[in-house]
Amino acid sequence: MKKLSQFFGMRIYTDKARYVGEVRDLLLDDKEGVVTGLAWGYRGNKALMIPYDSITAIGDIVLVRSKRAQEAGA
Repeated sequence: MKKLSQFFGMRIYTDKARYVGEVRDLLLDDKEGVVTGLAWGYRGNKALMIPYDSITAIGDIVLVRSKRAQEAGA
């Protein structure tokens, strides 16, 4: 189990080895008490988010499914 603070600054890569960015924030569902996504940047007041269900692995980096794999249903 990881502490929330351990996620900040982790590098995010797709399953196609494309660098996305670094974790800047975590999005939480305050009613359910679960992480719903990782924010890696902001555009104005809007967070650029990776949904939690797109994350395939978390270790030294965060590995996420590429958009193409998500669209294909993989």
